[in-house]
Amino acid sequence: GARLRALREQQGLTQLYLATAVGVTTETISRWERQEAPTLKEENAVKLTEVLAVSLQELSGSVDITGETAAPQSSATISPKRKIFLLLPGVVLLGALGLVFLLSGGGKSAHFSAKRVVPAHSAAGHVFPVLIQVELDSKKPIAILLKEELPPGCSVVHTMPEATAVDHGFIKWVARDMVESQIFSYLARCEPKQQSADKLLFKGSLLVRQSRRQESSVLGSDTLLISTYHWADINMDNVIDDEELLAVYDDFDLVKGLNLDVEEVESIWMGSGYRWNRQQASYEIIP
Repeated sequence: GARLRALREQQGLTQLYLATAVGVTTETISRWERQEAPTLKEENAVKLTEVLAVSLQELSGSVDITGETAAPQSSATISPKRKIFLLLPGVVLLGALGLVFLLSGGGKSAHFSAKRVVPAHSAAGHVFPVLIQVELDSKKPIAILLKEELPPGCSVVHTMPEATAVDHGFIKWVARDMVESQIFSYLARCEPKQQSADKLLFKGSLLVRQSRRQESSVLGSDTLLISTYHWADINMDNVIDDEELLAVYDDFDLVKGLNLDVEEVESIWMGSGYRWNRQQASYEIIP
């Protein structure tokens, strides 16, 4: 029992997580760890080795898979028939593990990555969009945890899909049963102490747990410059031209439910230019 508990705690897993993954109750896990349940079904042993990412040899000693008492015996006192009986459950379990290995694609881990798209600049106090494209290629549904850390002085205005948690500049999304790519997005507003020439750094990570913990940083653009230019004005000439308008549609307007103010961008595009009104924290369109 202590062995099972040690393996679970070493990987930071709760009894609830282990019970859900194996398909038993938390009380069953607790009884296994307290050695109050001396037997363990073969199918549960297979699931335990998968979840804990250990071999049967590493797991052995926590509970008796065969249903026999685990008291040590010398080989001289065990008959040939008895030896075959003792070896049979291990052979069956190894065969089952081999089948699981083949059905899961030969043990190949899912490929995953995350890439951020953030505008190169934005005015202090003005709302701008950020996208994170999570690429996932998995044979079976898996859970992911996407974390984003905003620079100091920045706050979250809206998230899409709705974030699991937003707290002190941190955004966390937990997505279950993912098998393919998905876009996570949010609107933010930055009001640093210095109102211009500030370079703000965004950080993020993607955590996936399969047979083991796997974590990678969110790649792509990660820096935003505080300036008086609109975030959609890529070349910073106080005009939003045709290509810049199309870039907004391609990169951001396809995200449904983001509540992005595309009308503002279109209004600036239809005018001859714009200027930033610092007092009102808004853009004035030049006809």
